[in-house]
Amino acid sequence: MLTLVQENPLVRISGLTKRFKEVTALDDITIDFPKGEIIGLLGENGSGKTTLLKVLAGLYMEYGGAAEIDGDKPSHITKAKVSYLPDKVRFANEKTPEEVIEFYRTYFDDFSEEKCRELLQRFGLEAEKPFKEMSKGMVEKVQLSLVMARKARLYLLDEPIGGVDGNAREVVMDAILDNFDPESSMIVVTHQIHEMERLFDRVVVLKEGRIVGSGICEELIEKYGKPLEEIVRGM
Repeated sequence: MLTLVQENPLVRISGLTKRFKEVTALDDITIDFPKGEIIGLLGENGSGKTTLLKVLAGLYMEYGGAAEIDGDKPSHITKAKVSYLPDKVRFANEKTPEEVIEFYRTYFDDFSEEKCRELLQRFGLEAEKPFKEMSKGMVEKVQLSLVMARKARLYLLDEPIGGVDGNAREVVMDAILDNFDPESSMIVVTHQIHEMERLFDRVVVLKEGRIVGSGICEELIEKYGKPLEEIVRGM
């Protein structure tokens, strides 16, 4: 077991284990995430990345060990502190971003309608356009706008540029950086390490449900003298 403990973290995980029948998705993980950082949560498919995000998002309530966000166990309490972008975004085809904005405005006290509209405009999206007329990448940018328009303590982004074409990816990453609150933390799951590494302060690498590596990005690159993607793939 690799243990990574810090002083006064925003997220504290201790001995976290999550099983699905015969599969152990997370295997006795102990790690802390500090505030003020964007952390890349990396690893191959099936390594446990999305499972960890769903535990922190309060979507999986049954597990071994412990997880805390700002001192509270993931639950309806922490959902008010956590802004979560799932890996698969679903909106009713006939709905529009305008209608979803109204839902977020009434459901989340920390949601900024003004910021959301600014982000939609930045992405070149129309609030009155039905989702059925949008591409996968456009829908993902709507969801990211909603997520980043909240003043959350913890942001969880699962493959935020997965469906976004190459030309728009830099715009998305700039928007993430420009709207990140240094009093919060952000955990980003991605396979696009080379393209997204400029976001990350540090990375945590999972393999078969266990932490196999972690470190501050600049220190890792200086230590190994390789691009971050090569370092991660060698862990």
